[in-house]
Amino acid sequence: MRLYIVNATELIPVAQKHYRILDFVPVELKVAINVMGASPTAKKILIKNINGVEDFSYAVLFDKAIHTALSPCPGLRTMNTNSAQNVLRVVNELASQGPKYLKLMENFEPGIIILLLNLYPNLLARKSVQARKDIVEAFHRYFESGSHKQGSALVQAHYQHKVDQGAAGKDIAILEVGKIVGMLSNTIPAAFWVLYHAISDPAVLQECRQEVLACCTVEHDVVTLDVSQIQGSNSILTSIFKEVLRYHGIGTSIRVVTQDHLLDGTYLLKKGGIVMIHGAVQHTSIPAYGENVHDFQHNRFVRSPGVKRPSPVAFRGFGGGSTLCPGRHFASTEVLAFVALMITRFDFKPTEGSWITPKTDNAGAHGTVAPPDTDVQVRISPGVSELAEKKWLVVVSEIVEDVQLSVEDMSLA
Repeated sequence: MRLYIVNATELIPVAQKHYRILDFVPVELKVAINVMGASPTAKKILIKNINGVEDFSYAVLFDKAIHTALSPCPGLRTMNTNSAQNVLRVVNELASQGPKYLKLMENFEPGIIILLLNLYPNLLARKSVQARKDIVEAFHRYFESGSHKQGSALVQAHYQHKVDQGAAGKDIAILEVGKIVGMLSNTIPAAFWVLYHAISDPAVLQECRQEVLACCTVEHDVVTLDVSQIQGSNSILTSIFKEVLRYHGIGTSIRVVTQDHLLDGTYLLKKGGIVMIHGAVQHTSIPAYGENVHDFQHNRFVRSPGVKRPSPVAFRGFGGGSTLCPGRHFASTEVLAFVALMITRFDFKPTEGSWITPKTDNAGAHGTVAPPDTDVQVRISPGVSELAEKKWLVVVSEIVEDVQLSVEDMSLA
């Protein structure tokens, strides 16, 4: 098998343009079949040809099915609002309401690579296999009870797509497993790092708090935070979020060469080969990010007059091209709402006396953000601000179209 590594930033748009010749779908479906534990019926659904769309129509049509729900629209605003309100509830309680299911994800995730390679998973990844079964059962009960009918536009789009492709019964639940892998495997470590970098530097914390409090309105004993106001190209928190995806990003875009192709009229790619675009290579590029590329700069992505902005093509936090993460705007709202509420409601002190950044040497290869190898022990206490003790509400007043999380977003702005 030939392996082609694309390191030149200028070749990335060229490679992504030919998304059927350099195709991600075969990789996506191998992941889906092995990691989700697809049944024989589900496998047929995943690889079949339907309505003349070519093989693997399930994945090809999936993006179209969920695009509307995740594009800037009233449906996305509703999901963002519900997500922010759930974050507020969790922050208020400082405890999860579903520890069992969080534990299932913790047990499932470490064995994903074993499952992907189908390397004796029942022997080498027993906990992951059992956790996957329990997750499927939980989803099956959810759909059988009809609870999805009260779910978001995204939940209903996911469900309807599966039904339209012929899935039924427990296969619907099995095909849902992939969604939570993509969401939780990346959102949770991203939220951790954004919070860590916001609170571990007193000067940065002060900047972030001022930014968030400027987006709050106070009436009597009620503080209302408008999450949409902390997004945008000049937001410090949004810059930290993007810098986290750059600095801690480990994602790699993979494509299968479906036919012989002369890339950019110069490089011959043979059918059956694998094309890889390493995000970390782009994220450590001095031409793209400057001499301080190896430092975490919280304001790197804040627009400033006269300051050259980082290369948008070299930012691979959400992938790009046909595999650009469709849920990037939803994920960013969720993470920013969580961090904004935490830093304005609480004070943080490291139990070790000083902040020690955890290593990420044990990060798996299936995610796009490296999780910390160890926990960071922190003392959390109610904030001393006069607003910290008031009742808090969150709203999302608008969909901010200026949130440029990818080069594709810039082209639409």
